[in-house]
Amino acid sequence: MFEIRYSFFGESRWTRAIFCVITIQAILAISFEAVIFAFHANEVGLIDDLKLSTSDTDSMATSFANARSLLVYFILFMLAQIFTVILVVDAIYQRNTIQLIALVAFEFGMSAYSVIQFHQSSTLININTDMKYTPKVELAFSYLSNAYHSSQWAEITQICVMILCTIIFVFIAYKLYLEFGWHIYKKIGADLAMRDRYKMYQIFMMLLKFDFFFFLGFSVQYLALLVVAWWPDYKLKGLESDIVKELIEHIVLSCVVSITMLVSAYWGLRREKKIHMYIFLTLCIASMAYYIYMLIQISLDPLRFLGSKAFLTFFLCVDMVLILASVPIAIICLRNFNLGLMNHISHATASATSTHSMAPLGVEKANSSRRWSIE
Repeated sequence: MFEIRYSFFGESRWTRAIFCVITIQAILAISFEAVIFAFHANEVGLIDDLKLSTSDTDSMATSFANARSLLVYFILFMLAQIFTVILVVDAIYQRNTIQLIALVAFEFGMSAYSVIQFHQSSTLININTDMKYTPKVELAFSYLSNAYHSSQWAEITQICVMILCTIIFVFIAYKLYLEFGWHIYKKIGADLAMRDRYKMYQIFMMLLKFDFFFFLGFSVQYLALLVVAWWPDYKLKGLESDIVKELIEHIVLSCVVSITMLVSAYWGLRREKKIHMYIFLTLCIASMAYYIYMLIQISLDPLRFLGSKAFLTFFLCVDMVLILASVPIAIICLRNFNLGLMNHISHATASATSTHSMAPLGVEKANSSRRWSIE
C-alpha cells in the first residue's frame, strides 16, 4: 500500500499536500453545497405545490426567480469543485506553472462566490410592505425564509472552508511554482525559440480547459432558465412554441458551437491542422457576437432575468475575456505549426513514459532524458 501511494504521489511533499488539500476542499464543499441545495430545493418544491396563480407569482417575481435560479448555481459550484481537482492533478502531472497560477485565481473566484451565494440567499426575500399579499404568497415567503435559515449554518461554514483552503492552496502552489521552476531550469533545452513555442502551446491548452468550463457553464445556466424558470410561465400563457424556438436557437448557437469550437481547437493544436484552427477562430467570432447579443437582451429585459442577471452577466463577461485571450494565442500557435514543435512534444512524452512508468506525480529518475517540461 505504501509503495503504491509513494509511486503515485512521487517524492515531492508539496504535490501530495496540494492534492490532499484540493481533495478535502472538494469533499467538504460539495457536501455543504448538497445540504444547501437540498434545503432550497425542498422549499422551492413546496412553493410549486401551492399552485400559485399568475398574479401571485407576479407579486413575488423577484424572490421566486432568485430561488429557482440559485438551484442552478449550487450545482455549478459543485461541478466547479470537481473541475478544480481534475485541473490540479493535470497541472502537477504536466508541471504546468501557468495552470497553477490560473487555478489560484479560480480558487479566489470560488471563495468569492461562496460569499456572494450567502448574500444572495440572505436577500432572497423581497417583501413590499405597501402591498397586500394573498395567504398563498405569504406561505411561499415563509418557505423561502425557512430555506435561508435552515441552510445558513452550512453557507457560513462553506465560506470558512473555502477561504481557509484557498489560503493553504496559494501557499502550496507557490512552493510548487518554485519546485517546477527548478525542474524547468534543469531540463530546459538550448533552443529558446522552441521553448517559447511550447509555452504558447501550454498556455493555449490551459485556456481551452477554462473555455470548456465557462462556455458550457453559461450554456447550462441558460438552458436551466429556459426549462425550469420560464417554461411553466410560457405554458400557462400558451406560448410553448416561442420557448421551444428559443431553446433550439440556444442549443445550436451556444452548446453545439461551443463544443465544436473547443474540439476543433484541441485537435487542430495536437495534429497541427490549420483548417481546424481556422474553424476555431471563425466560431470564436460567432460566439463573441452571440454573447454580445445575450448581454444586450439581459440589459433590455431585466425583469425576465430576475435572480440570474448578475451570474449570467458574469459568465458572459468571462466568456468574452477568454475569447479575447484565446484568439491571439491561437494565432501565435497557428504560426508555429510545422516548425518542429510536435517532434519535441512527442520526444518528451516518450521519455516521460519510459522514465516515469505511469507518470507518477512529482518524481523523476536520475537517468531521465526528459527535456521538455516547460510550462
